[in-house]
Amino acid sequence: MLETFGLDPEVLHLNHGAYGVAPVEVRRVAEAWRDRAERNPHRFNRVELPPLIAEARARAAAFLGVGADRVGWARNVSEGISAVLAGLDLRPGDELVASAHGYGAVRKALDHHAARSGARVVEATFDLGAEDDTVVEAYVAAAGPRTRLVVVDRITSPTATVLPVSAVAETVTAPVLVDAAHGPGQLDDAIESSGATYWIGNLHKWAYAPRGCALLWAAPGAEPPPLVKSWQLEEGYAKAFDYPGTWDYSGWLASGSGLDFWSDLGGWDRVAHLADLVEDGQKRVAEALGTSLDGLPVAPAPTMRLVRLPKPMLTSGAGVDQLYERLSARGVEVAPVFFDGVGYVRIAAAPYNTAEDYDRLAEVLTTVQGAV
Repeated sequence: MLETFGLDPEVLHLNHGAYGVAPVEVRRVAEAWRDRAERNPHRFNRVELPPLIAEARARAAAFLGVGADRVGWARNVSEGISAVLAGLDLRPGDELVASAHGYGAVRKALDHHAARSGARVVEATFDLGAEDDTVVEAYVAAAGPRTRLVVVDRITSPTATVLPVSAVAETVTAPVLVDAAHGPGQLDDAIESSGATYWIGNLHKWAYAPRGCALLWAAPGAEPPPLVKSWQLEEGYAKAFDYPGTWDYSGWLASGSGLDFWSDLGGWDRVAHLADLVEDGQKRVAEALGTSLDGLPVAPAPTMRLVRLPKPMLTSGAGVDQLYERLSARGVEVAPVFFDGVGYVRIAAAPYNTAEDYDRLAEVLTTVQGAV
């Protein structure tokens, strides 16, 4: 499988959730699209490309179980969320709600739009390992009459937790944006009946598409304009996102091949197998480090888990990059996390991982000396 994904066999790859990796056969499909575009760039972009993009969007929408006219292409979740934020007419005193478990780049976007408009970001606070009811209560407590948008992660990035987005959407009165960066290929969600106003997910993580493939779904009447206003702006919501200008569209065009790979690999049965693999790996690493699994997420992501580090190993957020560099220098790619005063590593299980990978991670972690 390492060869199937074109990965360096000398490196231990345990962080698929960060950037994903498309299988070699999918990358070759993307290369073929690039070659085709270069043979006659004028005709390809002017005539051939628009229906091809729409066809790829329809294929991806079917995978997500939504209508093709309800989703717009984006390069990633951050871009899609920025489109939603740019479409809000924020006023002084308005509020945006998010949690500390959210993705850091999304928080920066929220802070930016709040600062320039006189709005503010209100944090929904809940502990790692909180039950669903507690999570919902935290969002309800944070949302108020001036709340314009509530951002809820379907799977949190730093803490690898599945959040009860439908329960939040049913309880708060403000529009809910679901950050589903890790959703497609990990969770089989009913997006249209989730209660969300906006939903955006990446296909390039767990659905094996090339990087740069994300879809932004919007409820009828809530469609945001694309960040880039281009030729198809007046042709409906979905088409307005299809062509942001001259760039490389090969990833979008090859996304269907990534979805086919996901299906051929076993689909949801394979996801269940990977969930078992990463759960066993979590136990192996924690046992080797002598750390407890108590207090970790009660609803962990199917293919990602946290392992608590021994207290001296990671003592501050400033040490995350240092610990990463120490591990990477030893040929280990994994995600150190510092959350609420505690250090962790976030591990993943992708099709190319084996049980022995987690033993190797544990062995390397036990050799890391000194606090960071």
